[in-house]
Amino acid sequence: MSPRTKEQNDVIREQRFRQIRSAAADVYLTRGTAFEIRDVALRAGIGYGTVYHYYNNKFTMLSDLLWGAFETARELTENRLRTEAPSWDVLERFGADLLKLWAEEPATFILYKMASEKFHQLPASAIGELPRRFRSELFEPIAEAVSGVIEPRSAEETASLLVGSLVGCAGLWLYHNHPALDADRTSRLLLTGIKQTAQAREES
Repeated sequence: MSPRTKEQNDVIREQRFRQIRSAAADVYLTRGTAFEIRDVALRAGIGYGTVYHYYNNKFTMLSDLLWGAFETARELTENRLRTEAPSWDVLERFGADLLKLWAEEPATFILYKMASEKFHQLPASAIGELPRRFRSELFEPIAEAVSGVIEPRSAEETASLLVGSLVGCAGLWLYHNHPALDADRTSRLLLTGIKQTAQAREES
């Protein structure tokens, strides 16, 4: 049997990284940051030593998980919020797409959840520039879109309310392993409530 080429080894290595990160996301949803590398190995169905070969501690693993999720979320944000004029419909579709993304890739949900909690669960050395870049590249585009439909002075508060509400709703499903998240309906209900509140505030 011929030895594997460097390219084949690189493919296997990347597949292993994805397998471990996926398992880490699942374990986080059940245990939070109290999980251990052994828990991830068990979930991934691979040896503890194999996981430890790729990640020597869980915070390095979580950092890698979050940065990968950041890139995925940034692509969605740019595609949905940077290409259309701000409107309530655009925000509603974005909210639904975000919920769908979180259901498909729980790591992205973990990113937004940790961001809503100021990443307090992780040491600063593990996340580096992530808080700043989350704000500038993921949160501020939402606030800018919101500022196009309400008074700009209330945009950041309303954007925080929207993200926090989406995280809360998604958590009800993801933490209980419930697959039937109606993303479109959930986003529509949330945006209807936020819109009514914003309009009432502007009229008062």
